[in-house]
Amino acid sequence: MKRIILFVFGIILLVLIPVLAGATPAAPTVSQFDVIAEAADNYLSAPTTVWNMAEKDLCSNLLDRNPDNDPFILSVRASDIYALGHIPGAVNIPMAEVFKSENLARLPEDKNIVVYCYTGHTGSRVAALLNLCGYNATNLKWGMTGWTKDTEVAPYRFDPESAMDYPVETTANTLTGNYSLPTIENVASTSEAEIIRTACYNYSSGSNADISATDLYALITDGNPGNDPIIVSVRSAAQYAKGHIPGAVNIALTDIAKKENLRKLDPDRQIVVYCFTGRTGSQATAILNVLGYNAVNLHWGMTSWTKDTDVAPGGFNPDTSADYPFETGAGEAVPTTPNEGDGSCG
Repeated sequence: MKRIILFVFGIILLVLIPVLAGATPAAPTVSQFDVIAEAADNYLSAPTTVWNMAEKDLCSNLLDRNPDNDPFILSVRASDIYALGHIPGAVNIPMAEVFKSENLARLPEDKNIVVYCYTGHTGSRVAALLNLCGYNATNLKWGMTGWTKDTEVAPYRFDPESAMDYPVETTANTLTGNYSLPTIENVASTSEAEIIRTACYNYSSGSNADISATDLYALITDGNPGNDPIIVSVRSAAQYAKGHIPGAVNIALTDIAKKENLRKLDPDRQIVVYCFTGRTGSQATAILNVLGYNAVNLHWGMTSWTKDTDVAPGGFNPDTSADYPFETGAGEAVPTTPNEGDGSCG
């Protein structure tokens, strides 16, 4: 009997040993949503985060004749517009191309990257996402429209006369939902850097247009509540209390990626984000999209919704644009070494 038992046991071992020897441990489970949300919250809530740089400060950096202080200047505008005129020393990587691995690899990790676009909207998106990827990036406040008065080189500037005069309310609104957080499965990799990069690339290379004040107003006044978006103001609580878009709730930009706030947002509804002028709203919009939400930014923010400068201060004034020199030509799309500038901004 013992011989039979030993024989059977031996057969079992012969079968199991090859199976066990060839077995590989299961890959660790990584929540791609958690990886992106943590990176976003770390960036947004950091006390050292600088959202925007003024044109005069960038010019001063280029004029101090100390190349060690010069930032890497990145234009994310279209290549044909870049060729018409760009900030001296700037290199061009259109937004849709920035988050390709080969382009990210050429951006400096030890310098501030100043990102600019036409008006500050797209530049804000790219700056936010670069920070999620571990870079130190800042948006140029008004983009090329703040750098030059030349409307061919810097089109699409805000005209204060085009602002609407839509109603605002002062009654506070709250979100009471408790929704499941989106599931993100963009890439098979468990590398946190690759998870974040892929999410940023998927968003930046797709459709990321803003919504106008007129289109938003039409949505919320068409009598069909089924297509009303969630409207989120990322302005300060004090400014929200002075007046906000009817139905809007207030979540500070620094808190927009915290899970307790994200759970209040229905991932199946469109979210319209707005700020004062469209730049910080663009940052929040980009981050919400890489987290799996369907968010759009209100173009020109509250300054496009109302002419009331108490409710919507800080609007772009075309008369205050600088008149700094610019370079022309296609230049080098992506440099192999960080830009050192030439101190020629004027």
